[in-house]
Amino acid sequence: MIEKLDIMLSKLVNRKTLRILRRGLLSMMPMVLVGSVVMALLTLPIPPYHRFMSGMFGEGWREIGLSIHKATLQIMALLALITVSHAAAKEETLVKSGEVNPVSIMITVFASYIALSYRSLFMYTSDAGSAGLFRALFVSVAACHLFCFFYKHCCRILPLNGITHLGGSLTQASFLAVMPAFLTVLVFSGLRVLLVSSCISTYPGMLLQRINGTWMTGTNFISAALILLLTHILAFFGVCSEPMITDAVSGVTPAFSTVVGPSIFNKGFFDTYVYLGGIGATLGLLSALLLAGENNRIVKISIPLGVFNINDTMLYGFPVIFNSYYFIPFILAPVFLGLNAYLAMILGWVPPIAQEIEWTTPIFLSGFLASGSVSGVLLQALNLVISMLIYLPFVRLQVKHQQRDRLITFQALSKELQNIQEKKREKIISRHDDIGLLARALLAEIRSGLNGHKKSLYLEYQPKVNYRGEVMGCEALLRWTHPVYGYISPLMVLRICDEAGLNNQLGTWVIRQALPALRCWKRQGYDGLSLSINLNPQQLREDNTLIGTVQRLISLYGLEPGCVEFELTENAAVDCSDSTRDRLRQIREMGVNISIDDFGMGHSSLLYLCDFHANIVKIDASLVTRIASDRRRQQIVETILSLCRQMAVQVIAEGVETEEQVQMLHELDCDYYQGFYFSRSLSCDKFIEYVNQHGIEVDKKMETAIPHTDLSRKFICAACCSAACYEPHAKFADERKS
Repeated sequence: MIEKLDIMLSKLVNRKTLRILRRGLLSMMPMVLVGSVVMALLTLPIPPYHRFMSGMFGEGWREIGLSIHKATLQIMALLALITVSHAAAKEETLVKSGEVNPVSIMITVFASYIALSYRSLFMYTSDAGSAGLFRALFVSVAACHLFCFFYKHCCRILPLNGITHLGGSLTQASFLAVMPAFLTVLVFSGLRVLLVSSCISTYPGMLLQRINGTWMTGTNFISAALILLLTHILAFFGVCSEPMITDAVSGVTPAFSTVVGPSIFNKGFFDTYVYLGGIGATLGLLSALLLAGENNRIVKISIPLGVFNINDTMLYGFPVIFNSYYFIPFILAPVFLGLNAYLAMILGWVPPIAQEIEWTTPIFLSGFLASGSVSGVLLQALNLVISMLIYLPFVRLQVKHQQRDRLITFQALSKELQNIQEKKREKIISRHDDIGLLARALLAEIRSGLNGHKKSLYLEYQPKVNYRGEVMGCEALLRWTHPVYGYISPLMVLRICDEAGLNNQLGTWVIRQALPALRCWKRQGYDGLSLSINLNPQQLREDNTLIGTVQRLISLYGLEPGCVEFELTENAAVDCSDSTRDRLRQIREMGVNISIDDFGMGHSSLLYLCDFHANIVKIDASLVTRIASDRRRQQIVETILSLCRQMAVQVIAEGVETEEQVQMLHELDCDYYQGFYFSRSLSCDKFIEYVNQHGIEVDKKMETAIPHTDLSRKFICAACCSAACYEPHAKFADERKS
């Protein structure tokens, strides 16, 4: 049952129209938040606070707050016209193709709203505020679709001959929008005439009074429950319902007097015991979100506002409205809270509301002041728990849905970043869809990690060994295990940094993280180890401080330059300019080694050996993978090994995963090996454990090499690898170097 409900709600929440509305409402979030905070400051029910503010800033401080409130929450309909029409326009094919300017659609939407309202917005502020929000949302979506429909079918009616040469393509585009704009505004003008002639009231509160007076005379709670249901259904779809209870209960009170007196169902009753955190009892939703582990920024901001019953940030910023997961609890929670409070009063457990209080009075304090008894506080606490329990299962369904959506978006982002060079499209971090939003969120976390504010990125070290399994060094590899998305490929990090212009900062960060690890190993007596660091070609080309930074860090940590190695990917875009060659020459003159990674993949491998002062090459894994079964690959590898021996260049075979590959490479006289057959990448401590298990290669020129304590483990065999080495893992099968 729950799975079927989840599937149904998931389909609803992913519908295009609802997605547009949520995206548009989220764009209103800054103004909604500003208005909500100002409202809380203006209505804070603490007299000493108001006296302090008046004494500090004068009586005019309230006027400033009211002007901000009028410029934010009281023009929510106008804000929605802008944000939702923009979100709707961005989803249209005509806009995506560049044929139609989204501004033309937004202007038409605004004009359509004026035509439907048929009165000056400066005289009737209800049309601009939350009372006109539903109408604004409807017009934003409907007018956008109508404009595009008319554009496709009617834009060729106007004669455009002779226009293009007068004003260019911009003038032509403006004239093409004339007919669809006119027809769209005409439709809403006609709709206004129909509504007026049909005598349909535009004020929902009056409609509720008529329903109550006609149907619900004499049945106490049923009448109140119907009012709560209707107001919350309307509120869920953006219809302002704040005045409805006040208007409705004014016609309900006499009907209740025959049972419990005239004061049980009044505005104070709903404000105190039903609207906990605002309409929809959203303080229960906030509690359920915290219990489910959802503590994003909107939730954190909404908690202090919710205590004062201000929930605009939740309704429009979370958002609750138009979110199918919260429709059922949003309309049912207030009904159950009202029923519980009603039963408590008629049973005499809690006294009726003794006095009406300001609606922004915090929970528990409002219960005590309104009832004059601690029982009112206990009733509020019980209602808060009830509302939380009603919301909780739907919150958990929503969290699961968000996790699925995040993973789907993450996979889409991964594909986009992998194909970004082939597609030659706009920067992903500049896009305004879900993929672009996720890319910018990941970029913010990367920036935080590079600046040391958050521990997100880290390094692991993959051993490089000889045929006997003795360790000669390792390669520093960039890693990121995200708390939500799990393992993130270094390729994604590089692509995002490339778009954001962070390549130089990332490269410097890796160097600053890796060299202290080498110093730590040296202090522990592991002098024979070398460390290779991947060098981004862009940093090599653009970072004028690279050489000085490397020299300074090597000197600072007291390292031998010969123990440090920079890797250049052979198939990367390394230019052959004089400045690049000069920097590589300076690196070699320092004594630092230079290796060519993925050797054999591109057409310029031999030129790299000649021009880039490389003294180490790493045979690409694609050649190693099938070396045991492909004779041509054997010949290519044999040729590379022979050439490198003649040029006194050290060779490392990477991507080694089987004993058969090791044997074949050994027969071809390969020097060193790196791959899952020996070990995956390891943390700093795990790497040292690996070194202690397998020993350091004994260099004839070095007398300080650490002797191996167990000589039987110096030789690689199937039994040793299964017991002491790390086997390949599916998670790292497509691992990429940083």
